[in-house]
Amino acid sequence: MNNKEKNIDHLYKARASHTKWMNSVKLLVSGLTVEEKAPSPIIQDSLLGQWFYNEALQFAKFNSQQTLNDIESLIEKIYNTYTQIYAIYFGKQSGIIETIFGVNKSTNKHELELASKYYEESLLLSDQLKQKLVILERQFFALSLEQHNEVKIFEVDTSLSEQSLLNRTDKNNYRFGARSY
Repeated sequence: MNNKEKNIDHLYKARASHTKWMNSVKLLVSGLTVEEKAPSPIIQDSLLGQWFYNEALQFAKFNSQQTLNDIESLIEKIYNTYTQIYAIYFGKQSGIIETIFGVNKSTNKHELELASKYYEESLLLSDQLKQKLVILERQFFALSLEQHNEVKIFEVDTSLSEQSLLNRTDKNNYRFGARSY
C-alpha cells in the first residue's frame, strides 16, 4: 500500500471511528450503556482527534487549509456540545452506586430532555463534519503520490529526530566537549 492509499485509509478509519463514537453518545442519551464507560469528552482521546491533529493537519500545506479549518471547528463544536451531555450524566456523582455504574441516577427529566437536545445539535454538526470529510477525501485523491510522500517524509523525519535523541542519552555514544574524538 503506497502512502496515498494509507492516508486515505486513515481518513476512512477516522470517519468510521467518529460514527461509532456518535452511536455511543446516542446510547448514553437513550439511557443505555453498552460499553464499560462513556465516550470521552476530550478530542484527543478519540481516533478522529488523534488522526486529525497528528496526520490530517499536515495536508494544510497543500490545497486543504480551508477544509481542515472547517473540520477543526466542527470537531470542537461537537465535543463542546458533548461536554454538556457528559456534565449532565457524570458531573455530579452523589453515591457509591452511581460511581460504580458510572451513570448519575439523580438526573431529572429536564436534564434528560436537555441532553437529547444537545445530542440532536451534535448530530447535525456530525453530519456537517462528514460532508467536510468527503471534501477532504476528494482533495486527498487529487493530490499526487509525491505530495502524499512529502507528508510521509515529514513523519519519518520526526521519528529520526526522536531516535537521535535516544542515542544521545546512551553514555557510550555521548562525546564530552567540543573536540572529543
